[in-house]
Amino acid sequence: MTQQKDREQIRSIKNEVKLKISVITLHNIKNYGSALQAYATQKKLEQIGVQVELVDYWRKDVLDKNLLKECIISSDWNKNFFSRLIYKLIKYPSVHKRIQIFNDFLKLYINLTPVKYISSDELVKNPPIADIYCTGSDQVWNSYWNRGIEEPYFLNYIPKGKKCFAYAASFGKERLTQKEQNIIKPLLQKYSAISMREASGVRILKEMGLSSVQILDPTLVLESSEWKKLMAGRTIRRRYLLIYQLNKNYEFDHYAQQLARNTGLKLIRLSYDYHHILKTGHLVCCPTVEKWLSLFYYADYILTDSFHGTAFSINFNKQFSVFYPPKFSGRLKSILELTGLENRVVTDCRDFSQFGQRIDYDPVNRILARERKKADAFLTEALKIQETDGETE
Repeated sequence: MTQQKDREQIRSIKNEVKLKISVITLHNIKNYGSALQAYATQKKLEQIGVQVELVDYWRKDVLDKNLLKECIISSDWNKNFFSRLIYKLIKYPSVHKRIQIFNDFLKLYINLTPVKYISSDELVKNPPIADIYCTGSDQVWNSYWNRGIEEPYFLNYIPKGKKCFAYAASFGKERLTQKEQNIIKPLLQKYSAISMREASGVRILKEMGLSSVQILDPTLVLESSEWKKLMAGRTIRRRYLLIYQLNKNYEFDHYAQQLARNTGLKLIRLSYDYHHILKTGHLVCCPTVEKWLSLFYYADYILTDSFHGTAFSINFNKQFSVFYPPKFSGRLKSILELTGLENRVVTDCRDFSQFGQRIDYDPVNRILARERKKADAFLTEALKIQETDGETE
């Protein structure tokens, strides 16, 4: 009888202790999409009732001290000493502010491991301790941005026998090379469940003989009411057209300028760079994440080439138009197709009729509600673990 009571006490204690999940994702890439998807992933898992800790893993190229160097290397200004000096004088203030904004956000809102990891070896030697391990969302499996197959994002460091899954992961592109497939497939075979952000990701895995499901990006899984709790108050009193542009595109710039003239809306350009003050529109450079959300929420119209710019436009039920970026447009195409909003893509820069063709958000919101249930069902199944009492025969 005493032994039975002991077992019941053990079960009771287990029920009170929260399941701990370790998540690795792109939390520190110094952009709004990465920061907000990390926040949304953590928030959604916490809503389910588990303890969440994000792995503070840094690729060397995204370390704060290397950011300016990386900007120069990847730009047209890497020609000679004088061009690099001019670029530093122009770019440094923007980079400095960007680092401060996103580091402050991480410190305030994200539960990070006490250990900061800057190599795969460090993770393998001293992995974070958890009940379940998760590859989080965003372009964690994009070999272009990661400059190769970054194995920590494939959980190469987790203890043997531990359960792991992927939540809204993305390859960020339509197909993989055969070499990439040969490397990636063995890394994914230990996953008990995989969900992808794009339909293309599901297809890629199917071609490798791996099953997965498509679910929403976490920023869309989290309802707009949750984002309103985080965002700042309104700062621009006039009606305005918001530009959130991540890629050089003169047709985009001309279209935005003409659309503002046609509609009488104040043109607000949301950017990471101070030197964009030379471009069309009133510049808002590197606002806090809370203010970034506010600028989207209160906009009268949005023009963007960004996936997360589009995601928040949809989540906030805004009127918007999209320009496809030159690279990795699959994720944008996927969310527009899923929500039935393919007609919001600008295909003719002389055609401004989209502004008068208002989006009916009733069917869109029904789709989002359905897809949120699908994401919740995936997480519920992925988080199931085999309970044991630790008894021996």
